[in-house]
Order: sequence, then structure tokens, then C-alpha cells
Amino acid sequence: MELLFVFAMLLIILYYFYKKKPKNHYPVIQYQDHKKHVLNYKKIQTTNTPVQDLQYVYYLLLLIDELPQDKSILIYLLLKKWNEQKDISLEEKDYELSIHFLKTYTNNRVEDQLFQMLYILSIDQIVDDKTLRIWVENDFEKIIKWENEYLKDMQNKLRQEHRFVDDCYSLDIYEDLKKLLGYKKYLDSYKEIETEDEMKYALLFGLKECPYPMYSCFVMQSIEADHGVSRGSGLY
Repeated sequence: MELLFVFAMLLIILYYFYKKKPKNHYPVIQYQDHKKHVLNYKKIQTTNTPVQDLQYVYYLLLLIDELPQDKSILIYLLLKKWNEQKDISLEEKDYELSIHFLKTYTNNRVEDQLFQMLYILSIDQIVDDKTLRIWVENDFEKIIKWENEYLKDMQNKLRQEHRFVDDCYSLDIYEDLKKLLGYKKYLDSYKEIETEDEMKYALLFGLKECPYPMYSCFVMQSIEADHGVSRGSGLY
């Protein structure tokens, strides 16, 4: 009996360290030259230069099955983006977040769909933390649907730029994936997270927890359990 207990404990410890290992195997992605291009995390060169376009980065994470499990991280990052663009202003008080709308729209079509969902919640152009929490819970399925539209929109842009043809990707997407994972290695292994920009990518990579309570994984996990919505993301 004692040996079984020791064996079970060893299995738990091994599983813990296995989960802690960085990914070094990703789904096979077809490229236009039809050659095999392997993404080996261990061999990818570390870089301190990120890929800048948030929508593109989010799509790249989908390709290698590393989308953030907490869907609300994307909402948080877009709020930060709109704040930088002066479409809204964000206010934090007593660990609660409120949105103050400075405009009635944002300048990106697919982002504006989310923007409008939030704007209609506003009273005197303000959405408080409590309203945000209720919205996330009540409209969670709409959020999932919008996220898929966000990813499809990026895929359509790649088609228009001839970087995605006949279910094959151009090699520059492979290079951007390597760059993205190189930046992940940089943030994960070489430094403390210091700037707002680094925090954004650290959240996407799952290296840091989101700073605001409404965006915590605990909140999103409880919502997914209530709605029976799978954590997996994809274009469907």
C-alpha cells in the first residue's frame, strides 16, 4: 500500500514538471513551398523584438494552439489599445476598473463590434466594474462568437495579401511565428516584465496573470462551467 502511495506521488511530481516544460512541438502548418518547417522551441533564437499587430499575434497563437485560455485577456488588451488611441479612458479605483467613452466608435471594423457591445452598456458614457462583470457573464457566448469573427477577419486579411492560399501559408508567417516564440523566450527567461508593452505579451503568452480582478482566470472558468462552453478556440 505504501509503495502504491509512493508511486502515485512520483507520477504527480513527474506530471507537474512535464506541464512546466516549454512546448517544443506544434501542429503541422502547411506552407506554400510544401516543405516541412519545424517549430522547435528549444532551437528558436531569442529576440527582444515583438510582432506588433495584436490581431495578427492573436491569430499566430491560434496556429500553434497557444491562444490564452482566459478569453477576457483579449478584451482587456483591446481596452488598453483603445485607451492609447484616446477612444476611451480607463480608470482604476479600489481595484475596480471603469471605462469612460471618449468616442462612439473605434476605427477597426471587427474591433468596433466589441466596442459597440460595451458602448451600449454605458450610462453617461461610463461603464463601471459591476456592469462589466454582469456583461461578461450574461453575454459570454456572444463574446466567444465575436472572438471567432476576430480570428476570421485576420485570416481574410492574409488571403487578400496572398499570404494564405489554398490552405497554405507564406513563409513570412513561419518567420513571424519563430519571432513570436523567440520573444516569448526572451520574456520568460531573461528579464523581469517592466513595461506595459511587455506586460501585454506576457499576458498573451500566459507568463503573467491579468492585473484586474474581472479578467482573472477564475472568473472565466466559472462562466465556462455554467455555460458549458469549451476552452478550445478555433475558426468555426
